[in-house]
This record gives sequence, structure tokens and C-alpha cells, in this order.
Amino acid sequence: MFDVAKVAGISMSPLLMDGDLLLFRKRANCLPGDIVLYRVNSDLLLVKRVDGIKNGVISLVSDNQWTESSLNLSDLCANRVVGVVVASLSKRRNFKFQIHSRRRPEL
Repeated sequence: MFDVAKVAGISMSPLLMDGDLLLFRKRANCLPGDIVLYRVNSDLLLVKRVDGIKNGVISLVSDNQWTESSLNLSDLCANRVVGVVVASLSKRRNFKFQIHSRRRPEL
């Protein structure tokens, strides 16, 4: 099953921009390099890249090296991953549609 989310912020730029729409697969197993939606609490859903996962513990990172998160993104509970991003649509880039793989983009 798939669902849609909207990016708010610049922590995943240049790949994902504020306002981009994300197509994600709900409850999918994730692997290092995947872009995931992670539920911090009932009010906050993050879009981050999986840096590592082991024994039900996950570490996340932002693609934008110039931003810092106020949240600890290491040693998180992996069962809070809502889904894995499979594609995005960017209005700011003339409705560019991108398929997302596990490879982290070169900066």
C-alpha cells in the first residue's frame, strides 16, 4: 500500500525540497540508504535517510550537511518507521518526478 506526504523544511535538500510530494510504501522494511518517514510522536513525522539499522535500532541522517537536527537521530526504535519513500514530485523543479534508490547522492 502506498501513501503521499509533503516535505516541510530543507534538511533533505538538495534531493528533496520544501513542498515536494513524496510517494511512500507504508510499513515497508528499510535498509541503509533508504529515505524513510519516521514518527517521532503523534505530531511529528520526519523525512530522513537511514544511516544504519541493527537489532531493531535505527540511525537516521539528513542529506543537507548544512543543517543540524535538534533531535537525536541515533539509537531510535525501528518500528516507528512509517514507510519508505519510493518517488517524489517537485513543483519547484517544474514538476520533476524522481524515483528514489538506496544510493546517497554525491555532494
